[in-house]
Order: sequence, then C-alpha cells, then structure tokens
Amino acid sequence: MKFVLYILIFISFITANNNHPIILIHGFLGWGRDEMPGYYYWGGRTDLEALLQDSGHKVFSVSVGPISSNYDRAIEAYYQIKGGQLDYGKHRSDSLGIIQKPGGKYYSGLYPNWDEKNPIHIIGHSQGGQTAKQLEVLLKEISDIEESFLLSNNLNGWIKSITTISTPHNGTTLVPIMLNIFPFLLDMAPWVAGIDINAFKEIYNFDLEHWGIDRGPKESLLKYYDRIGRSPLANSKNLCSWDLSPEGAHEFNKKYENDQNVYYFSFATSATSQKKYKPFHKPNKNMSLHLRPMSRAMGNYINSPDSTWFENDGICNTVSMDGPSNQKIILYNAPPIKGVWQKMQHINMDHQAIIGHMGSKTSNQNIVVLYNKHIELLKSLH
Repeated sequence: MKFVLYILIFISFITANNNHPIILIHGFLGWGRDEMPGYYYWGGRTDLEALLQDSGHKVFSVSVGPISSNYDRAIEAYYQIKGGQLDYGKHRSDSLGIIQKPGGKYYSGLYPNWDEKNPIHIIGHSQGGQTAKQLEVLLKEISDIEESFLLSNNLNGWIKSITTISTPHNGTTLVPIMLNIFPFLLDMAPWVAGIDINAFKEIYNFDLEHWGIDRGPKESLLKYYDRIGRSPLANSKNLCSWDLSPEGAHEFNKKYENDQNVYYFSFATSATSQKKYKPFHKPNKNMSLHLRPMSRAMGNYINSPDSTWFENDGICNTVSMDGPSNQKIILYNAPPIKGVWQKMQHINMDHQAIIGHMGSKTSNQNIVVLYNKHIELLKSLH
C-alpha cells in the first residue's frame, strides 16, 4: 500500500497544474472528524482524509448540520472554510426566528486565503453534493437586504470544481417512501436532536443551536416538546427532507445554472439489478443488509417518475446522480470541459460503501485509489 501511495504522490507532483485545496462535504446524518471517535464519515475505520493527505493532497473536511437544509449547511461550510463568526444572515434569521450568530461558532478557517485567486475544489457525497451547489449559488448571489460578506457580495470564481458522489441532484424517492410509511419520522428529528443534547454532542452533534432547541435546565419535557412543535423548525422545508425530495430538488434546480467557469464531475453508484421480465429492481448481493429494505422499496416504487428511477444504491436513485436534469450532462471524455456536468464511470457499490462503510478490505483499498486518481485529475485542471 505504501508503494502505491509513493507512486501516486510522484504522479500528482509531475502532473499538477494547481494545488487548490480539496474540501469534503458529508451527506445526510454525516459527522465531522472530531465526532464518532475512531470511525470516520470519510473512510469508516480507515481515515480516508489522512490517507489522501499522505498522498500529497491538501484535503480538509467540514462538519455541517446532519439534518439541516442545504442553505444552512452551505453557510456553515463557508465559515468553516474561510473563517469568522458564523452568520446565517439577518433577514433569514429574523423571518425564521433563529439565532443569527450562534455563540461558540467562530472559526479560524481551514483555508483563510480562499478567494477568486485561491479557489477550492469541492467533493460532496450524497446531500453534500447538493450543499456544494447551494454554496456555489450563495457565493454568486448578491442580497440587498443582508450585511454579511458572504450574502452581500458577488464572490464569483471562488470554486474551481465541484464533484458529486452518489448525490440525488433530482431528489430521491426514498423521501416520499419513508414519509408514507412513517409520516411522523422527520417531524421527530429535531425533538430527538434536543434530548440531552449537551451530553450527546460529545460524540455526535446535530448542529441545530441556531434554532434554540436546547432544553432549559428547569424546562419540563412536555413544555420542551410543545415549544419545539411550535417553532419554525417543525416546518419540514427548514430541514433536509425537502431538499432531498424530488419536489424540493426540482424547485432548487429551476433556479440553478451551471457556471461556465466551473468544472463539474459526477459519480453514480448502483447496487441493484433488474428483475426478470419486469422493470423493477432488486438489491445485489454486495449491498449492505441494512440498506436492502429501502432499496427494495425504491426499486418497486410505482410513483417513481419512470422506470429509470428503480435502479438505486440503497439510498438514492442512480438516475438522479448524474447531474441536475435541467442542465447539460455529458459523458466524461478527456480533456475536462467547463460548464457542463461530466458523468464519470458508474460504480457498483452501495451508498455507504463508496465512502468506506461496511465494505470489504479490497473495496476500501479501491476507494483510496479512486479518490486519489480523481484528485489528480482535479489538480491537472487549468
């Protein structure tokens, strides 16, 4: 393994045209490096981020709200990368009744030099890819009613490339399926997040402090639940469920346009196969057991837009991973092209195996090679 790393470092050195940092953005229910001791979002029991750094790459990961909206997650990612006091914006904070600048959310910055002359590459897994696109929008939009540097300035050119892995660009049918079976499930998320949150956040943080969900020291459980139920957080559009649904993704995509100065790449994953004589899909043997019930439901969901949506990786529909359906998408063919979504090879792995969870030793080694190879491509971009 060390010999392979040395070869990759040498290849990266002689082919690099840029050395911009790689920022990793996790997906739904993800976590940061300082949480879940000994088990990493990027790599599982293998520290993928550290291995990529050992290969000579500048790689950093952010830790954003695991059940938050992409808007909130994008703002959190910005301040963690650039540095400064987290600021959700005055207008949004006032309209939703959230804390604009939560205490304890000041960051020194993973890459304080970040600007148009020092852009970044973003790699997002699952919802992390959606969050990357939302961050791209916030950097370019100018709000006349906001005062923060991020929201009141055009920060065009700050992103060199966006790579999405298993990202539901057009939503996932798992959201309506789960809401049909457990309609109360997502409404319970903020409630569960607030129970003994101060103790729980030592190993996992829901990052919902700006919603003021912490239970008061003398507040009864009944009053606490009543307060949360009447808060704006009870509206599902303020959580990830809307962004991840086909309807929510479609609403965002209507406002989203590819930037002609940004490189886009997408990796799609699949762990199902079509049934005989039927358009429906069933899980393959290499899919993790705990993902199979959800995969079967998606593979047979009669309310899918069409039969191409049956193929999935246990969490997201494969057809949704290539890029926003209303934007130009092509098969990748070197050299890379700006302004279009370039589909990389489809990967026969489930949604979690592609980031090193529940996979075999061989598949985990292949993941390290895959990420290294793609980062070499990103570093070759002019």
